[in-house]
Amino acid sequence: MNPRLLHAVMLLWVLCSSAQGQCDKSPETHRLNLSVNYELPTFTADFPIQNMVTLDGIIYVGAVNRIYALAPNLTKLSEYHTGPLLSNETCGRTLTGASSGSKVDNHNIALVVENIYDKGLYSCGSADNGVCRRHVLDEDTSPKTVDEHVYCFADKVRKGKGQPIDSDVVVSASGSQVLNVESNFITFFVGNSEIPGTGNVSDSVTHPHTISLRKMKTSQNGFTFYSDLSYMDLIPPLRGNYYLRYVYSFHSGPFTYFLTVQRVSMDSEAYHTRIVRMCSSDHVIRRYVEMPLECISTDKRRRRSPEIDTVFNILQAAHVTKVGNDVELQKQLKVEKGDDVLFAAFAQGKPNSPEPTANSAVCIMSLKHINNMFKFYMQRCHTVDPFHFTGTNKKSCYNASSSDDCDPHEGINEGKESKYRLQVTQFVQRLEYWQKELTDTLVTSITVVTVHGRAVAYLGTSDGRHIQVLFSRFASPHVNVRLDSQPVSASVALLEADGSGGSLLMATGNKITKVPLIGPGCDQLTTCTSCLLPSRVTECGWCDGRCTRANQCLSLWTQDYCTPVITKFFPTSGPIRGSTTVTMCGRNFGFDKTENFKGSVVTVEVAGAPCKLPRQDSINRWTEMQCSPRVQRELHPVGTHREGHQWKYGGHDGGLHFCGPCDQRNLPDIRTKVWKHHADHQGSLPGFWNKREVMIGKAACKVQSLSSTMLTCKTPPTPFSPNNP
Repeated sequence: MNPRLLHAVMLLWVLCSSAQGQCDKSPETHRLNLSVNYELPTFTADFPIQNMVTLDGIIYVGAVNRIYALAPNLTKLSEYHTGPLLSNETCGRTLTGASSGSKVDNHNIALVVENIYDKGLYSCGSADNGVCRRHVLDEDTSPKTVDEHVYCFADKVRKGKGQPIDSDVVVSASGSQVLNVESNFITFFVGNSEIPGTGNVSDSVTHPHTISLRKMKTSQNGFTFYSDLSYMDLIPPLRGNYYLRYVYSFHSGPFTYFLTVQRVSMDSEAYHTRIVRMCSSDHVIRRYVEMPLECISTDKRRRRSPEIDTVFNILQAAHVTKVGNDVELQKQLKVEKGDDVLFAAFAQGKPNSPEPTANSAVCIMSLKHINNMFKFYMQRCHTVDPFHFTGTNKKSCYNASSSDDCDPHEGINEGKESKYRLQVTQFVQRLEYWQKELTDTLVTSITVVTVHGRAVAYLGTSDGRHIQVLFSRFASPHVNVRLDSQPVSASVALLEADGSGGSLLMATGNKITKVPLIGPGCDQLTTCTSCLLPSRVTECGWCDGRCTRANQCLSLWTQDYCTPVITKFFPTSGPIRGSTTVTMCGRNFGFDKTENFKGSVVTVEVAGAPCKLPRQDSINRWTEMQCSPRVQRELHPVGTHREGHQWKYGGHDGGLHFCGPCDQRNLPDIRTKVWKHHADHQGSLPGFWNKREVMIGKAACKVQSLSSTMLTCKTPPTPFSPNNP
């Protein structure tokens, strides 16, 4: 046979043999049993719940027309009626000169705790025309209640002197983010949304400022501005015509931050997310800068290409937390213990709209990185005036030699030095961390808590589901349960964050559900691998073919090892020269739930010789295995001749040197060998390793790929002679 033709035949055989089968992709392998329901503690209010905060173990709930105080077990301790109110009332008192109106519901726009002068709670409602109420929580009151010592936090209104003064109008009916930054006094940083068509505060009272900072008066009966530079407003042509939504606010280091959704620019119909940074020590808005953020997903995590990028531009919810002892989190984000990290849930927006679609992604970025990007772009003058506040978008630069670390004593009396109000023109883009699992899902809340040393994300969705997922590139959700038919609120409260006894409070419509941080149970996890991967945080283990907690198991309960199972392999025959890729299907190949990936965790043995499995960065790495063995043995030469040279099926290394006639032989039995070692432990994770080999005859089959149900390897040369084929 012509050698070239013969080579083509060999290549075709290899291609055909490699395509003659594949491992079944069972949906149960990685997916949860979504039909499982858990009985969880709940509280049902009379009206929709909008905000939740905790103080000294008591849960304070801001709902339409009500403020509730709840015990940790969700028993109601007290309630306070905030509405309905007449539209011309503030804190139940008629405004001087205002026309009478019909009664309207009082929505809870903001709920803020205070822990500096007294134990206190501020509730700010829509029907109070932007004014807040202060609930003093008496130390001697047990349990603490919200229906005693309530004060309208507007001096002019409380004394019957007419409308509230400018500084007492805190929130907007379109929505607000109110952040209490406590130092020697209480300072409120407030961002008020402007959403056309939602109905802002009545024109009969002072319009709330777009962004502001104010301190509580020493008389503790209202707020005051330091000066007229303590606030900024949208320029008049944009009031009521410009979409600006304040989504989240937080304090980190010397800075106060807001996250917003707004137009990309004044001449663009597209929308995006921005992060706003201010100095917490400033008494006026003296150092202000905002920068666009974008969360993207790409099929290939290398140089991004517009053809394969998916942009998630509309922020839905966010959470900032400090890095704990999670080594993987520190490594992935290049951060240290104690650093602040922003976890942000984005949605893909509708075209030229701030409205989200049901397609979400989570992006994670350290505040250290964000601040470095602020400094980088400001030093290079990639900045302009913020048009929505100044009416101009001319290029504007900040003196990069000046400090921007928010030194409270720097530049206060230095005129224009160390003063800037800027908008960065460059995007800060981050690759998504979770997206595949969130396709067709709109995430509406996110909280991240460290449990048993690992960071766990707790997500809420628009269809009332609660999802828990371990921080890892390879992790799938270990909890996905329906709490309600209503969307999960972005306001989430945390109880008893230390250890495994903590809980999250998730609000859906009128209902609050208390969800354990370790998860509500183990029944959703239907395979050994899915059960044991998150076991460090779920406290679940494998017992008698199901996932349970230790106290539910009457026999052997394990958190560290799943028995490998081979269900089939293919092809069942191949050329005697070796180098045939063999695929084995089954479960739990190479399972190492510690995810350290230190060295090989699987060895395949074919024909008596071992071969190691290379590291596999794939979520399916425990279902599929491939190998290609090499046997150190000279084969009897069989084939044609070409200018005195023999064509061989294989050589000392088992590889293909030349191609000759391609006889096939049935492969010998495939065997696996499993070794296991683990140390004794009491409730903690043991260190362990396991090693697996697949042998064909007495030679090792060299592993090509591995997942939890499929292993593919390349066969060794098969020893034979003309007398013993």
